[in-house]
Amino acid sequence: MEKLLQKIESLLPEINKENLKVSKASVGWHLEHSLLILNGSLKGLTMTNSDNYNPKFSIKKFIFINFGIIPRGKIKSPKQFIPLEMPTKESVEKLLNLAKERLEAVQNLPSKSYITHPFLGDFDKKTTLRFLGLHTNHHLKIIDDILKA
Repeated sequence: MEKLLQKIESLLPEINKENLKVSKASVGWHLEHSLLILNGSLKGLTMTNSDNYNPKFSIKKFIFINFGIIPRGKIKSPKQFIPLEMPTKESVEKLLNLAKERLEAVQNLPSKSYITHPFLGDFDKKTTLRFLGLHTNHHLKIIDDILKA
């Protein structure tokens, strides 16, 4: 996760770049969205009672976690993870710093700390971190495509 956060930080000068052939959203939007997901999920890990962890098998969850497949433009994010305004360098930096703090804070949580993903069910701490890596990487690939043009 630290490398992904470093990559996000390195992209701050590019936040206003767009390429409508790749995405309707700017680089900054993808960065802020990724950080909103990161921060929300990391906070969620600290707020659950690991005794209530209730994983269920689903083929979608299995494919996503094991193969990292996220189809572009097919999944709608919950409203709380959609940037409300045009991201600024300052807004992204603030979220980035919070993500670094929260990542540090979850390191010593029990392994059965969990979040409940809206489509895929409960993720324990290890699976949550894997999900966050896959999701962030998904948006970093979109950003790479935006910047190639």
